[in-house]
Amino acid sequence: MRELSWKPEQSAALSVLDHGACTVRPARILELSGKSVHLAADVSLKFGAAVRLEWDEQLLLGQVLSTEPGGFWMEIHHMLDTAWLNSQKQGW
Repeated sequence: MRELSWKPEQSAALSVLDHGACTVRPARILELSGKSVHLAADVSLKFGAAVRLEWDEQLLLGQVLSTEPGGFWMEIHHMLDTAWLNSQKQGW
């Protein structure tokens, strides 16, 4: 797995990928441990919920591992460097 670039308390955009409308909410990255990310967010999620997290040309797709008051842990399933993607779009 490639290395993520982040800082403690890093701001990010969180989307819950459910069958309804996808809403983007603010989140903060608190900790990164292996393939897990600890996030602070004002959202109620259930174990296994699919989520998308974006910041500074980085995009993660994953699912909720555990929840706690004011946040949750997500497991990373896919990572994408959107700077690379944006440069590819310019060449199309």
